[in-house]
Order: sequence, then C-alpha cells, then structure tokens
Amino acid sequence: MRSWLGTLVALISLGAVLAGPVTAAPEAPGTALSADHFGVVAGAASAPVQLEIFCDPQCSECANFAANSGGALGRHLAAGDVAVTYRWMTFLDRRRNNDTSARVGNALMAAADPATSAEVYQSFVTGLYRKGGTPGLEEIAATGRESGLPAHVVDRIAAGQPAVDPTSMNAYNRVQLLAANPQSPGTPTVYDLTTKTVVDTADTGWLDRLVQGS
Repeated sequence: MRSWLGTLVALISLGAVLAGPVTAAPEAPGTALSADHFGVVAGAASAPVQLEIFCDPQCSECANFAANSGGALGRHLAAGDVAVTYRWMTFLDRRRNNDTSARVGNALMAAADPATSAEVYQSFVTGLYRKGGTPGLEEIAATGRESGLPAHVVDRIAAGQPAVDPTSMNAYNRVQLLAANPQSPGTPTVYDLTTKTVVDTADTGWLDRLVQGS
C-alpha cells in the first residue's frame, strides 16, 4: 500500500513539474484619464497602434464612425493591438442650444476608471452613439450598465458627478484638434500619434490595415 501511494505522489509531483508554474491570465487593457485630464486613454501603453480620436457626442458623422468602426476598435483594444485617447468636444451644444454634449461628455469622462476595460469603454461609446438623442443621466447610466460598466461607475454617472469642466475640455481639445488636423478640424478626426498623420477611415478595413502594418 505504501509503495503504491509513494508512486502516486511521485507521478503527481512529476505532472506538476512538467506542467510548469501556474500563471495568471493577463489583465485586460483598461482606461484612465490622460495626463492633461481632458482625454480618456483606453488601451495598453504598449499597444503598437496609438490613436487620438476627436468626437462630439451629438455629431452625426461620429455616430456613423462608431457604427462602422466601433466593433473593430473594441476587438483590437481587447487584444492590446490598439490604444485610443478619446478627446470629447462640446461645440454642438452652442449650435443646438442644449447641453447634451456636455452631459454625455462628462459621463464619458466619468467612465474612465481602473475597473473599466478598454473594450467595455468602447462598447459604452458605441452604445451612446447608437441610441443618440438627448439622453438624461438615467438613460446614459442605463447604456453604461448595458455596456458592462462596473456598478460603481454606473452609479457615478447616474448621480451626475462632475468629472471635468466641459467648457475647459472643449477649449483644450479644440487646440489639440487644430494641431492634429489644421486643414480640416472637424469631427470625427482620427489621428495616428506614431506617424503624426490623420487617418483615412473611409474604408471599414482601415484599422485592420493599421494593425497589420505596425
């Protein structure tokens, strides 16, 4: 009996050695405020493709961009191939005589959190554009919940906690947009931070090509 038990223990030990040490799965790329506190960085700092995207929450062309490219962005953010600094703007509030861009923009800044993965953040962005309109805080929070935002982040959004001064954010990000795209400073603008060039996003395969060429 002792001999049999000894053999079993030896086999188990050998299996453990051959299997090697157990390693934890890598954490999904997350989100954080940019160093200037007027952008949301989604994705890993080590991602070979680093993008800056300028959008206004009420921009219809931005909604089209999210519909066409949101899925690819989410996939590559999750894979660690791409990182995006979202720079939210609010200039359409003045043109439309409302405060929707400021309200949604604040929620998008509030969603930046160590517990919010880059993929979930992109899902939140895409969901807000898909629903459109002039959502109130509860509607914005509901979209965040459906997108998978952590509960404490959803609560923060529902409470309307100030995450940024929208006027200052718009002013700062407009300067960045003018520097990135002086010829046509509109939204959406996608800027490649590595090559210092504006990205042509007319073709739905634009992001895959960027990743393949990185």
